[in-house]
This record gives sequence, structure tokens and C-alpha cells, in this order.
Amino acid sequence: MDRTLLGLLLGLLSGVMTGSFSLPMKKTTRWSWEATWLVWSLAALLVIPWTLAFLTTPHLFEVFSNASASDMSRVFLFGLCWGLGAVFFGQSIAMIGISLAFALCIGLATALGALIPMLSNPEVFSEPRGIWASVGIVIMMAGVAVCAIAGHQKDKQLQSAVSATGTSQQSGTHMLLGLVLAILGGIFSSMLNLAFNYSQSIKQAALEAGASSSSAADAVWAITLTGGLVTNIVYCSLLLFKNRTWSDYRKPKTGSHWLLAVLMALIWMPSVAIYGRAAELMGDLGGSAGWGLYMGLVIVISNGWGFVTGEWRGVRGRPVALIAGGIVMLLIAIIIIGYSTTV
Repeated sequence: MDRTLLGLLLGLLSGVMTGSFSLPMKKTTRWSWEATWLVWSLAALLVIPWTLAFLTTPHLFEVFSNASASDMSRVFLFGLCWGLGAVFFGQSIAMIGISLAFALCIGLATALGALIPMLSNPEVFSEPRGIWASVGIVIMMAGVAVCAIAGHQKDKQLQSAVSATGTSQQSGTHMLLGLVLAILGGIFSSMLNLAFNYSQSIKQAALEAGASSSSAADAVWAITLTGGLVTNIVYCSLLLFKNRTWSDYRKPKTGSHWLLAVLMALIWMPSVAIYGRAAELMGDLGGSAGWGLYMGLVIVISNGWGFVTGEWRGVRGRPVALIAGGIVMLLIAIIIIGYSTTV
């Protein structure tokens, strides 16, 4: 199979997985958010990435010692910031729902994560592949905006219906805080892709140690996600103390919650590793166009799950038309971005 086509297929697979990873959280109802997120963090950001790195990268610690100190510290710092974005994103899901949180957070992460690496090589913007990729990213951002508007109108419609029944509705302050957290989450979440793009000496050292070109980024993910682990552990621990929810782990009939949190990790971290392989296979623009392809599909899939899980139940009219139009725009953008890697 052609390398570019294989990269595109892997990018699509990784997007489907990432867009689906948070679904098990809907079933951890007897745990607080921080209890679930802490278990997810330990599995997704420590156990799985380091296990994968040891399996795919010979002489892993020698690789780290041979890489440049600046790349190592930069990648770890990107991970710390990305971890903060993951915390903001996780909280925003609880406040404004999967559809709107993904649209805002992933939309910003898509734009920044794709465009910043391209700005390091500005001449690409005058080449056909760069032009097509830029057009795709612009259309994607427009689609994200439409999805965000649809999500906001959906919430207003649902809140109006709830208010009419006399049931208390989500406060405007709560909604605003969720929007702010989703935006901050998007800014910081883009740094996961910056770690991938600005870690050349680590990937080169992995190749020289005997790692394959498709798995060289696994060493990068181990360092990046360790940085993210620090942020997530600190924040979740603070919440567990503040809310006195450490006792969640002792609640009866919550054995399945441990498994569900680990399942989230088993879906999410492999999706990141698959994205790294997809980007490498897609060539020079893989780190930008591949990121756009991956993240665009994440939004499409997450919105699909929003419908399946009932987030849009009872919504009629304009919000539904808008979300359908936004998803169509995202799909068009995905096709254009995919095409840009073949030019």
C-alpha cells in the first residue's frame, strides 16, 4: 500500500479513537470527575506510553542521553502545558457537554497545532500542498465555529425547555466558565503536536538506536506525556483533597469504574501513537496536515457520539441544521487536507 494512503488511513483511525475515548466517563457516575481523571492519567500518561516506548525503542535511556538537552526540556515543557490543557478540557466536558467542548477545544488545538509548524517553513504556503492544506484548515476552523454556535444554541434551547418545566437550569456563570476552560484547553492542547514537531534530535537518536521510522516518536510521547502527568496528578490531587473525594475509591460497587478509566486510557494513548505513525507516513506536511486531518475527524466523531448519547435529545430546528452543516464543512476540510498530502 502507498505510504501516503496508509498514513491517511491511520490518521482517520486515530481520529476515531480519540473522538471516542471519553465515552466510558459517562458510566463512572459514582466517582467524581477528579477520581476518574486521576486513574486515567496514571494509565494513559505513564504506564501505557512508557511500556510502548520500551517495547519499540531499543536502549531507550541511551536515546534520551544522546538527544539534545534543549529538545528534551522543550518536549517536557510542552507536555506540562498540554497536561494543563487536558485538565481544562476534561472540566469543560462536564460543564458544557462533549459536542461544544470538543468543538472549541479541538478547533483551537487544530489551528495552532497545524499552523505553527508550517510557519517554521513559510515557503510551504506558496506551494500547492501548502495552499491546499491552508484552505483545508481555514474551512475546518469555519466548520468548528459553526459547530460551536450550534452547540451554544442547543444548550439555550434545552435550558429554555428545562426552565419552562420549573426545573433549575445551568447558570450563565457555569456556562461561561466552561467556555473559557474549553478555549484555554484548546490553546494548551495544541502543544502535544508542537512536541511532536520540535523533537527532531530525540527521534533521530531513536532511529540511530534501532527504532523504526514509524515508532521513533514513541520515545517523544513518553517524555511529553510524563510532563502532562505531572500537571494532571497535581490538579486531580488538589481536587480530591478539596472536595474530600478520595473516599470515592472506597465506594461499593465501583470496581467497574477502575476498568472504565483504564479503558479510556487504552483508547486514547494508542490513538496518539497511531497519529505519530500517520504523520510520519504522510511526508513533510504530515506534522501539520496530518494533525488537521486527525483533529477534524475527532470533532466529527465526538459530535456523532453526542447525538448517540442523548446530548441532542429534544433539540429541534436551527441548532440541528447548524451542527449538520458544521460537520459537512469538517468533512470537506478533511478531504482537502488529505488531498494536500498527495500533491
